[in-house]
Amino acid sequence: MIIEIKGTGSHNKGAEMMLLTILQELKSDSVKFTIVPKYNSCEYSFYSKHGLNPKVWFRYKGIEFGRFGQFIPKQLRNLYGMVTDEEVNIILDASGFAYSSQWGNNPTKIMAEESKRWNNMGKKVILMPQAFGPFDNDMIKKHMKEIINNVTLIYARDQDSYNALQSIQSDTKIRLCSDFTVLFQGTKPIYFDSAKYQVCIVPNQRMKDKTNCTNNYEEFFALVIKKIQRMRKVPFFLIHGGVEDKILAENINNLLELKIEIISEENPYFIKGIIENSTALIGSRFHSLASALYSGKPTLGTGWSHKYKHLFKEFNFEEGLMSLDISEHEIDKKLEYIFDIEQSKEIHNRLMIEKINYKNKSLKLFDEIRKIGNLEQ
Repeated sequence: MIIEIKGTGSHNKGAEMMLLTILQELKSDSVKFTIVPKYNSCEYSFYSKHGLNPKVWFRYKGIEFGRFGQFIPKQLRNLYGMVTDEEVNIILDASGFAYSSQWGNNPTKIMAEESKRWNNMGKKVILMPQAFGPFDNDMIKKHMKEIINNVTLIYARDQDSYNALQSIQSDTKIRLCSDFTVLFQGTKPIYFDSAKYQVCIVPNQRMKDKTNCTNNYEEFFALVIKKIQRMRKVPFFLIHGGVEDKILAENINNLLELKIEIISEENPYFIKGIIENSTALIGSRFHSLASALYSGKPTLGTGWSHKYKHLFKEFNFEEGLMSLDISEHEIDKKLEYIFDIEQSKEIHNRLMIEKINYKNKSLKLFDEIRKIGNLEQ
């Protein structure tokens, strides 16, 4: 049995956490996992450390050349661990958020083409829990309808995504399921001192290129950090999205009189462990916010799509979501709230109750996938 995992890469740690959770839950002696290598995103150093076999597949100027992989002798393919498209049995798409007008038509168009090919080959295709929509033009709606028709199951991560899909085509294969990285366990790195690193700040470049906030984003977080410092808490940056987020953190640091440390950790287990051992988290990367909520940490977030709103709503902690135009008075109130000892205990208990629901939904999800793929547990 060969399972292809689609939509993950090395720079976005949320995507890597989804990948590792899938491997953790579906690992079996009878299963081989494969992934499509991508230049500067999913190279040998990334997929090899996770025990993934490279699939012979690449696209250039809109033309797929991967099908020529079948002409490579099997003995040679086995020597280098290469997998062809024909050998894959199941495709799990863990893109997180790709099929939406916010990312343009192209990702949806490519997936429509791929899902049609896979369906014609008799493969099972499952879109793992992720955000979908909005779909703002007829072309992307057409492509999304093709995807729905060609896949085995499609899981929407929130109600808005579910409604967006059902509005294109009502289908029982469209289901609701929350984010599944609740099953991903972190490890505290040796260097991390909870007294030295207290309040985790996670910036996100998407807040600038997917919204109209421009420089207001840096100014907002610089203001928040200054207020945290005045409260005698120790904030630090945790980079969750690669080089672009580190540059953003440096820009925010340049607005501070007292600069804060930047942790650029590559190990996703350590990233989760850092979040689990922080006092609180304030940020904009979806999976950093999810990790903090799963860990029962007081969490304040800003977001650029509907997936953020639903994340906080599902955890019964809607007061944790902030807009960049809130007043200084409101910022003060939110910071006082999450740092109050009694309130933080109440927040922790509330979040832990919701974590149980998340965990049960995720376990059910992987049970469904094993059943569909006739996989051993």
